[in-house]
Amino acid sequence: MSKIVLSLLFLTLCLPATGADKDKPLPKDFKALKALAEKGDAEAQARLANFYYWGKGVKVDRIEAYKWASRSAKQGNPIAKYHVASAHFAGVGIPQDTEKAEMLYKQAAPGLLALAKQGNAHAQYCLGQMYGEGRGINRNEKEAFQWTMKAAKQDLPEAQGAIGRMYNSGRGVKKDEKEALKWLRKAEKHNIPDAKAAIGYLQIKGELGLEKNVAKGMQHLKESVIQGSAAGMFGLSGVYLTEELSLVVGVEKDTDKGLALIRASAKQGFALARFNLGSLLLTGQQGVEKDIETGISLLRTAAAQEEPKAQWLLAQLYLVGRFGIGQDVDKGFKLMQQAADNGDPGAQGRLAYAYYAGKFGVEKDFVKSYVWNVIAATNGDVHSKQGKEFLKKRLTPEQLAKAEAMVKEMTEKNPRLLK
Repeated sequence: MSKIVLSLLFLTLCLPATGADKDKPLPKDFKALKALAEKGDAEAQARLANFYYWGKGVKVDRIEAYKWASRSAKQGNPIAKYHVASAHFAGVGIPQDTEKAEMLYKQAAPGLLALAKQGNAHAQYCLGQMYGEGRGINRNEKEAFQWTMKAAKQDLPEAQGAIGRMYNSGRGVKKDEKEALKWLRKAEKHNIPDAKAAIGYLQIKGELGLEKNVAKGMQHLKESVIQGSAAGMFGLSGVYLTEELSLVVGVEKDTDKGLALIRASAKQGFALARFNLGSLLLTGQQGVEKDIETGISLLRTAAAQEEPKAQWLLAQLYLVGRFGIGQDVDKGFKLMQQAADNGDPGAQGRLAYAYYAGKFGVEKDFVKSYVWNVIAATNGDVHSKQGKEFLKKRLTPEQLAKAEAMVKEMTEKNPRLLK
C-alpha cells in the first residue's frame, strides 16, 4: 500500500484553480474576498471557490467550493465552469455525472484558452489539467506541462504542486526527482494542505531525496488533516490500518481511526480512498461490516474517476459475475482495457493473456500479447515477465521488431501505460 499512497499523495488532484483576468486585482484577505463575493462579484466568487478547494487561509471545504463556483459559473466565468465540471466528475457535493462534466469542460475550454493566453495563471493551470487528463480536449502531456509551468512560474501553488507531480512521474517532461521535490517544496511553502501531506509522507519514507524523519512526517500529515486535506487523511489512514507503516512510524495500529480517516477522504472525492473503502466493504476486512451495495457504488465512482485499481476490480467482477454484478464479458473487457490504459499492471497482464488465448471476445494475436506482456512486465507484473520470455522465443524477428515498435509508439502516445 505504501507505494500507492506515496504516488497518490504526490498528485495534486485534477480540480481547478479559479480566478479572473490578470489585470483585475482581488482582495488577498479571505474575509474581504468573501464580502466581495457575497455582493455578487463573479470573479471574487470564483477565487473564493479556489480558496475553499485548496485550503488557502481556510479549512478545505469542497462543498463550499462548489457552491461559490456555481454562482460564478452562472455569470459566465470560464474557470468557475471548470470547477463545476470537476465537481460533477468527482461527485463531491453533487451526484457524480461524468457526461455532464465532459460537456462543461468543453464549454469552459475556449474561455480558459483566451484567459491563459492573456497570462492568467489560474486559467493556465486549469488548461494544463485539461490537457493532462484529456477532459474537454484531447490529452496532450507536453501541452499540459507547458501550460502548468507558466502558472507555476507565476507562483500559483497548486500549479507548483502539479509540476512536482509531473517531474516525479515523467509525464510531459523528463523524470527528475530533484525538480519534483523543488516544486513540491514551493507549494508547501504556501501552506497548501495537500502539498504538506505529500511532504509528510515523503519524510516518513525517506524518499525523493528527503531525509527520513518520521516525527516531522507525522506532524506534517496530521497538520494537513486538520486543514482538511483528503490526501492527508488517506495517507494517515494507511499509517493506522497497515502493520508495515504502523511499525515504521511507531504507533499502534488503530482500525477505528484508520477507517474514520479513509471514510472522510472518500467523502471528499479522493479516488483511491473510495477504491480502498469499497474493497473493504465488499470483503469485510479490517473489521468493517460488509456492505456490498455501498462497496460497489464506491468502486463505480472511483472507476469513473479513472482510478485504474477500481476499473480493474470492477472488470474482474463483470467477467465472472460476483457481488450482485451479473456476468457481462463485454463490460468487463472494456473496463479491463481502461485499467490497462491507465497503467494497472494486473489488467495489462490479463489483457496480454486475452490476446494470447483469444479470450473475452478478442482474436488470438501473439504480437499484441507480447506488447502487453512487455508493458505489464515493465510495471512489475511477475507473470508477464514470464509471458514475455515465452513469446520472445516463438515470435519471428519481424514480429519482434513490430512489437517493439508498437510498445514505443503506445508508451510515447500514452505515458500512463507505465508507472
